Amino acid sequence: MRKIGLSLFLIPLTLLAMPQTTNFQLKIEQVMTPQELRDSGVSNLTTTQRQALNLWLNRYTDNILKLALHSRDESPSIGTVQTSCSPAIESTISGESEGWNGETIFKLDNGQIWQQAEYAYTYFYAYRPDVTIYNTREGCRMKVEDEEETILVRRLK
Repeated sequence: MRKIGLSLFLIPLTLLAMPQTTNFQLKIEQVMTPQELRDSGVSNLTTTQRQALNLWLNRYTDNILKLALHSRDESPSIGTVQTSCSPAIESTISGESEGWNGETIFKLDNGQIWQQAEYAYTYFYAYRPDVTIYNTREGCRMKVEDEEETILVRRLK
C-alpha cells in the first residue's frame, strides 16, 4: 500500500511540468501494478465501481495539482525562504538554566521565547549559557554551550 500512496502523490508532481491543464484521464491501472490491483481488491471491482474509482483518481489528482500550482505561485523563491531559525540565532538564556524536562520554556536575552518541542530530559546547571538555534529537517534545534545534547524547540515569541 505504501507504493500506492507514493504513486498517487508522485503523479501530481510529475504533472507540474505539464502545461496548466486539467484535461487528463488517469486510470487506476496506470498507477497500480497487477499485484497491487489483486492485493487491494481493485481487480474485483465491477465496471461501474472501477469507473467511479477512476473518476475519483482524476478529481484527486486535479485537486493536488491545483494545490501544488497555487502553493508554487504564492511561495517566495527558494533563495528567500526563511524559517524562524534560519539563519541561525545566537543568544544567551536569561538567568539560570537547569536543562529541559518536557515543556521547558527558554527566555533569551534577545527577547525571544522558545519552548521545548519534543519530549526529552536533560539536566545540567548553567548561568546565562550561550545558545545557538538552527534549522534542521525536523525543525528548529537548540544547542546549549558545553552540552552534547540538543533539543527541538518552537518559537513562542
